[in-house]
Amino acid sequence: MARPSVRIARRAVPATVLVLGAVSLITDISAEMVTAVLPLYLVTELGLSPLGFGLLDGIYNGASALVRLVGGHLADRGRRYKAMAAVGYGLSALCKPALLVVHSLAGIGAVLAVDRTGKGLRTAPRDAMISLAAPPDAQGRSFGVHRAMDTAGALLGPVVAVVVMRAAADGFDAVFTVSCCVAAIGVVVLLLFVPGRAAEPTAPSTAEAATAEASTGLRPCPPPCPCVPP
Repeated sequence: MARPSVRIARRAVPATVLVLGAVSLITDISAEMVTAVLPLYLVTELGLSPLGFGLLDGIYNGASALVRLVGGHLADRGRRYKAMAAVGYGLSALCKPALLVVHSLAGIGAVLAVDRTGKGLRTAPRDAMISLAAPPDAQGRSFGVHRAMDTAGALLGPVVAVVVMRAAADGFDAVFTVSCCVAAIGVVVLLLFVPGRAAEPTAPSTAEAATAEASTGLRPCPPPCPCVPP
């Protein structure tokens, strides 16, 4: 009778992965709120051409991809994945209130650069924490759940932005303010509920190895494995 419950427990997604998924969901709501209205804001309020915005956004997205390499390298050096992810999420959160006080193209460009830097810094450490928190037999499931929560946030963000724009008199500033508050909640959830150092998945126990042998008919090689040349 205990065997089904053991299987369910093994299939469960670790709590750390769910918390990181919640952080990504909250942060994506905040980010996509701004992304949904930013082109209209820049074109109608600041006079930027659509071609200019496309060029600006493309450059910063390319820079974000390069910053991901830096974020992963820095996190690996001290294995401080949570700290590096917190810096990335924090930078992105600080950019939201900056949009309320910056009204020039140069200022907006600087804010977007910092936002993309934060996004680049947090991506690799966050994925590393998911990998460390999930056992080997739940890696794909854990990343799938996280991606689903992340995508849900991306879908909800524009909806929330439209609701805020319709409800508030000063639509753009209201969207930026609500986005800032939502981003701050994401940072707080990360700092309070994600462990500082994720425990690496342990090797299968003797009982688990016996179960695998009985189900597959294959006996695992004792370390060092004689099947693999040194």
